Amino acid sequence: MIHEFAHFLRPTRLRTVAVALLGVLLSAACDNSTDPVASTEPIDTPAAVTEDSAVALAGNPAFATVSYSGTPFGPIDLWGSYTDVKWGPSPFTGTQNYTDAFGVITQINAARTKHQRLILSMTGGPSTRYTTGGKFDMTKWKNRMNTYNTSAIKSAVAAAVSDGTVIGNQMIDEPETVRWGGNITKATLDAMATYGHNMFPSLPMGVNHGPPSYKWRSSERYHVVDYVLYQYNWWVTTGNVTAWRTAVLDRAKIDGVMPVFSINILDGGVQDRSGSYDCTGTGGKGTYYPNCRMTPTQVTTYGRALATYGCAMQMWRYDGTFMSKSANVTAVKSVASLAASGPRRSCRRP
Repeated sequence: MIHEFAHFLRPTRLRTVAVALLGVLLSAACDNSTDPVASTEPIDTPAAVTEDSAVALAGNPAFATVSYSGTPFGPIDLWGSYTDVKWGPSPFTGTQNYTDAFGVITQINAARTKHQRLILSMTGGPSTRYTTGGKFDMTKWKNRMNTYNTSAIKSAVAAAVSDGTVIGNQMIDEPETVRWGGNITKATLDAMATYGHNMFPSLPMGVNHGPPSYKWRSSERYHVVDYVLYQYNWWVTTGNVTAWRTAVLDRAKIDGVMPVFSINILDGGVQDRSGSYDCTGTGGKGTYYPNCRMTPTQVTTYGRALATYGCAMQMWRYDGTFMSKSANVTAVKSVASLAASGPRRSCRRP
């Protein structure tokens, strides 16, 4: 926990470090008169950081020593701000969350204090932020990544990867969908991972895929991407989660990636195509037709079937109404209990 930090620095020095880090970020923010992502002009590629330098950064005594075990588990978008979560955080132990260069150090330190593990989403937000003319624009994506290219952020991330607080970075969400314009390949994603590794050599770089999209571009292979998040919905195999898990694990082995598993609690239940779309007998209406929410039984069954097979277990996404129902909380706790007993795996490419 964060109290171990006191063994390294006195409180006055803590304040000095915090002020210095904030100064770096504020200075960077003030130097950018325009949003760097808004431009399609190429900007300088960050210099490569060696693995040795990452280890040196991770050993910086300005960061706490913590210990984590089990498979991190939690809903995507659990964090409501840089410092606070929307629920608990217990029984949750890890989540994927968008942050930005200004707040990433604050969020990492808050996660360490709460004993929570993070998959960062440095290039999160709407797809239109990273597209030009309806197609994925690599320059815009790189420009957003470059906002994190400061010594303070690189040091904080390296230390957090070293102690287990940060387990990965999601580069893009569902590149297989039409919103990206169809010009992304696995080679494109490998190039993005290489770019990210040049800045953060120890940070696993990953991709989120939708339920059927473990088959996406099946003739291609990942060669650099570290992990892939695979999400389960009932309709993919009409509830046969074991068959889906086997197929996904086979695909992950072919691609040489570490799997992260997820269940879609809001849109992944039995669909309602009856015409009335009231999702009777399910967990409730989903976010759009014909999807329905998972029932507590489905959350338990699907979640426990996947919880210990990857380097993390996620749910899409945090929802206050869902978590207000005691049966859902009980189901989530059941998955959390199994995940806690699972192995701690790195999300780096095996």
